[in-house]
Amino acid sequence: MSPSENMVAPTARIGAFMAGILSGLTNSYNIALGQCAAALAIKIGALNLLTVRSRLITGDMSSGKEGGISQKADQNMSPYVVQLFKTMMCAFGPTFTTQKLVQLVNNAKENEPFFIGLAAAVALAGNPPAWGASGLYLYGFCRYVQGLFFLVEFPDELLPYQVLIRATPYLIGVFTMFRLAGSQLLK
Repeated sequence: MSPSENMVAPTARIGAFMAGILSGLTNSYNIALGQCAAALAIKIGALNLLTVRSRLITGDMSSGKEGGISQKADQNMSPYVVQLFKTMMCAFGPTFTTQKLVQLVNNAKENEPFFIGLAAAVALAGNPPAWGASGLYLYGFCRYVQGLFFLVEFPDELLPYQVLIRATPYLIGVFTMFRLAGSQLLK
């Protein structure tokens, strides 16, 4: 088998995988809105659980708290309660830093509710743009990619470009929001 023939099978599998993902997408703006909102809700819920898990693993109960001070109850938890939560949260093994998770949660809180509010208002008004469903999927995809790029450690060779790499999906999402807003203002 030639090297080019060896590449056909993996390429076909990737194509089939992507076709499966894309077959779940729709051109209906309202359905896309529901799917995007659901995906972002799952993301924030998962990030919150990962933050708690990280706090339990690292013992960092203060990152992201007002004044950098954790509540008295957090500081005085019974060891049995700590162990119970560690077991429930599978809090063992490696974790992302608590500070990174807190920053990602804050970024999501500062961006995603406004997009979903705008998208819902467009749906309520009943006049989404023709590209609206695709824009909703693009925004949701970009938010996941931006979060992943924020959490992972880049190799030293890519450090000079890390902010550019992670900012690109963020900016695509923000400009998608601007375009959706503009589509309503310019009617």
